[in-house]
Amino acid sequence: MNAWTWRPTLALLEDGEVLDPDTLMMLGFNNGMPITGQEAARIADFFDTYLNGLPADGRVRLDGAVTTDPDTHEFHRTDLDLNYSASTEWLRTFRDFCRAATHGFTCD
Repeated sequence: MNAWTWRPTLALLEDGEVLDPDTLMMLGFNNGMPITGQEAARIADFFDTYLNGLPADGRVRLDGAVTTDPDTHEFHRTDLDLNYSASTEWLRTFRDFCRAATHGFTCD
């Protein structure tokens, strides 16, 4: 996971109102933000539902748009938002991690 993937993941959690705004804001920084087991379970539940409507080869862009165009890893200088996307595979991995994190985790 990297910033290009993490930002759209946070945007999805914000749109889904999964976590409170202060927690979401702090997750945008590299500061050791703790996530409780209950919060991790809410994240996993959200992605259980969200992933049902996402194509297996899909990517969610920063603005929430879904594309099945492959990521070329090209750096877009004129439209920086195109650099950000979270793949279905990544979102599944994160969901599974959150589901297993019954005691929570720290996001560094």
